[in-house]
Amino acid sequence: MDAVIMAGGKGSRMGIAEKMFLQINGEKIIDAIIKILQNQNFNISLCISENTKFLDGYHSLRTIMGEGNYASDLNYAIKMCSLPVLIVPSDVIIPPDMINDFIKRTSSLDTAIATLIVNNKLSGISMFFRKPETGNLPYKNIEILRDDFFNLNYPDDYKKALQRFEK
Repeated sequence: MDAVIMAGGKGSRMGIAEKMFLQINGEKIIDAIIKILQNQNFNISLCISENTKFLDGYHSLRTIMGEGNYASDLNYAIKMCSLPVLIVPSDVIIPPDMINDFIKRTSSLDTAIATLIVNNKLSGISMFFRKPETGNLPYKNIEILRDDFFNLNYPDDYKKALQRFEK
């Protein structure tokens, strides 16, 4: 199965484009994501842009060059992959079992897109079963509560993650 790590943003809310290199317990966030996806045998691609050209060739993963606009980069990345395709942001701290649970829960859904909602907030993690076309695709949300998931949009998000994980 294909997976795309979305890593083309400017990181303007965090103040750094390299936020995927922030570390939790001595490991870069993006490396943790890659390890989780590799352990589940995904074919991984990185969707980057001029903002994150430093990721080109990272860990010898396939690179999909986007424009730096999330919506258009997402559509383009999905078109470049086989379905179903898992979409994961490069700036999330995610426990390994959460991806596996999400995939299992999406397998019985009859929808074009399954979106993961964590603690009543969009996680940025989605499974696409159909390629984007004109118009809106039907979607279903899968909602979970976790204290070990963090989407790093702001510096305070990273501080909270550090407090949760650093010993």
